[in-house]
Amino acid sequence: MTEENNNKMMVYAVELIKGENVAISTSGIRYVSKDNFLHDAYKIINCRLVDCQCFEYKGTEYDVWFDDEFFFKDGPICPTLILGDLEPDAFTLICDNFIIAKCGEEAETIGITKEEANDLATFLRENTIKLKQAYDKGLFGGKKTA
Repeated sequence: MTEENNNKMMVYAVELIKGENVAISTSGIRYVSKDNFLHDAYKIINCRLVDCQCFEYKGTEYDVWFDDEFFFKDGPICPTLILGDLEPDAFTLICDNFIIAKCGEEAETIGITKEEANDLATFLRENTIKLKQAYDKGLFGGKKTA
């Protein structure tokens, strides 16, 4: 990171580009302000109210920041992350844009490393399969498929 970016921290972001009949997910490393994380988070997530939930992957605890009001938005919602077990009432569904960072010892938001970003890319690929499995089980409503 260059000297002009020393006030920035690395996070992993997933953002949707929504079209009329399709949504395309883009993901990867983003740099956000250390001092003004929430301001940057609101812009990336594109929301009025954020929520945060902790999850663990490969022994590392992460925080996912997401739109707390995604169910109340106009138009279709797009599931982008599922945390927990694939059983009714045993998972948390996150829709649309989100940011993944970590939490420091004093509950402050801290950035991730490049190695952790690579781990998160793998986690999100695995999570795409998990989202499909949840859909096939009918966990989002609608019909189950065998």
